[in-house]
Amino acid sequence: MSLAKKEGQFIVWPAYLDSSKTRSRGRMIPKDKAVESPTAEEILEACRELTYTAQLEIGKRFPPLWYERPGRVLVNKKGDEKKIDLLVRISASIVKRRSLKRK
Repeated sequence: MSLAKKEGQFIVWPAYLDSSKTRSRGRMIPKDKAVESPTAEEILEACRELTYTAQLEIGKRFPPLWYERPGRVLVNKKGDEKKIDLLVRISASIVKRRSLKRK
């Protein structure tokens, strides 16, 4: 098994959802659906809220931004779901959680 691919899991890096990052710097979802500076912890909470089994890996480095240590989240796949759909749902969950915390 390679380090990048985990069988039956998606790897979710904070950069995938970060509205301040460009596509070439790692953002995978449309900017209007992305969130500003998400953390691996927020991603983990969102996955749990969406009833996914997820595991936080602290201190992991996102290869294109090797000088940062944002951590990553391993999320167990459900059926034949596409990664992009999962990322959009995680991002929406983070937006919702942040708006509830502000109130």
